[in-house]
Amino acid sequence: MKADMNQRRYAHVAIVGIDGMGTFCRNTPTPRMDEIFENGAKTYRAISLFPTISAQNWGAMLLGAEPEVHGLTNGKVSQQEYTNRELPSIFTTVRRAYPDSVLCSVSNWEPINYGIIEHDIGVFLQSTPDGATTADRVVECVLEKKPDLLFVHIDDPDGAGHHHGYGTEGHLDCISNVDGMVGRIYDAYEQAGILEDTLFIVITDHGGFKHGHGGYTDTEKYIFFALRGRTVLKTDDFFAATKDINAIVRYAFGVEIPEPDLNGYSSQVPEGVFTDWERPYVTFPEGGRCDVEPKPQPDLRGEGGLLSCFPEDEIKLAMFFEDNAEDAVGKARFTELGHVKYYSSGVRGANAEVGATGCLISDDVKFGTDDFTVCAWLNIDNAPASEAYYCGTKTMTDSGPGFMLGFTNTAIWIGVETSDPNSYEEFQIPYLRDVSGGWLHSTVVFRRGECAIDLYLNFRLKKTMRLPAIFADVPMDALPFTVGDDASHKINTGNDALVHMDDLLIFNKAFGQADVDVLAGYYDWN
Repeated sequence: MKADMNQRRYAHVAIVGIDGMGTFCRNTPTPRMDEIFENGAKTYRAISLFPTISAQNWGAMLLGAEPEVHGLTNGKVSQQEYTNRELPSIFTTVRRAYPDSVLCSVSNWEPINYGIIEHDIGVFLQSTPDGATTADRVVECVLEKKPDLLFVHIDDPDGAGHHHGYGTEGHLDCISNVDGMVGRIYDAYEQAGILEDTLFIVITDHGGFKHGHGGYTDTEKYIFFALRGRTVLKTDDFFAATKDINAIVRYAFGVEIPEPDLNGYSSQVPEGVFTDWERPYVTFPEGGRCDVEPKPQPDLRGEGGLLSCFPEDEIKLAMFFEDNAEDAVGKARFTELGHVKYYSSGVRGANAEVGATGCLISDDVKFGTDDFTVCAWLNIDNAPASEAYYCGTKTMTDSGPGFMLGFTNTAIWIGVETSDPNSYEEFQIPYLRDVSGGWLHSTVVFRRGECAIDLYLNFRLKKTMRLPAIFADVPMDALPFTVGDDASHKINTGNDALVHMDDLLIFNKAFGQADVDVLAGYYDWN
């Protein structure tokens, strides 16, 4: 097996990754890709691995392993350089095989270069602000460097999908525009005189559903995958997964491909794509291919809905983030600052990504001096290393009466203050003994008259914190209520922190254990 692989089939490999395109490219004109892959291999039934999120699938492509194995998330790749020597990226693999090779990555999403590709192996890394700039830099790179291995990431369609909705006119128009960028990159290889010795690949990481992704519906999981090269067969019917990019690059460069192991390296060369490849493709039914439909949000007023558990007059705010920033009980209206994204992988239905890219502001949510309770599901898999705020009425940097709620990758964070700048109180309560990964439910109870704050994690009392008596009569409304940052709208942006949250519920009362038990029953929490 090793001897069969010990020959280099191509001098160059180009991987053009288009974020969030799914298979929507067949619903809009893409003349350049049609032309490029007319005599190549293409499919609309390749799959994105679960969850259908960027880091999990770009990581799978470059590392050759399932998301459960490589463990990367959007939060991790934004904050941690990639250093896992046991699961090297394809760039390291090529560098070891060909020490003098020219390796390049031009990415529209900087975390790919920061958190998936090693920094100590001489890869030319460049991050760009948009697809057009990416195409410009890639053309320059191809003409000047003639790279052995080039990885390109264009983010525009995913941003359009989140903003306009996946499959809508705005999303489709963006894909057609990116088709022209793909054509420019392809033409650069021809202009450089290296096209006939290049394996040219276009792939996407996932599709989308409404305004989000992350679940495993058909429009999220099925993706476009196409190849063009002298050993590529003409076909429009083959199966592959995002992780198979790694093995395909190994094939192109004549590097040994390990036997697939679902608990380790599991990338494979697809069957029926190359003229000189006959090894059977091993399928793992449990390996990202099971259908996982988003659990729907129950109707507010229907059976099993929130109002079947709590009277409407007790509910101050109910934000379910079902592809929008609406208050389900209609008491508050929000203004979007920046851009809030929605994903279909929430605890119930969709969830919101807020923080560095956008937050929500309302003048309608007031707290005064009354008791209140703030409940939210927080995605710990995406927890930032430094404090990130998910809601509040005060700023981190300025004095003033209000509260801020946030979390890190180890603790829930609570801050409160009166009009006296010397009164600031802060609490950081670790949660790692209570939950490992996934979603964590936080219930923060403000008992104003008693000057106490109770924190419940996953519906169990974690800690009670005492405040000085001065806090009893201080209104908490100095600044408008903000979801997705502190009230300055600057801290999460400054820290480049993103927060994934679901079901932000605020009640006009101080919850006790009985109320928390009712809420746990609403979520079928055992």
